[in-house]
Amino acid sequence: MNSYLVTYDYGSAGLWAIIKAPDKASIAKRFPKVEVLEDKPGNLTAAEYGKLITYDLGGPLPQWLAELEAK
Repeated sequence: MNSYLVTYDYGSAGLWAIIKAPDKASIAKRFPKVEVLEDKPGNLTAAEYGKLITYDLGGPLPQWLAELEAK
């Protein structure tokens, strides 16, 4: 499994997480409204990145991700 930085921009702010998945396409298919990033953006500090929670695509997910799941 690889780790991917994801974000959901809801206008005035965004939610961030790291998702472990076989590939980016698996995340995009399951969560079409979530952006899978290639690189860590410059405005995300190393300290902030270190605080992000990592989720396994096949495991329990936070409520905000579960609500964005493709139906």
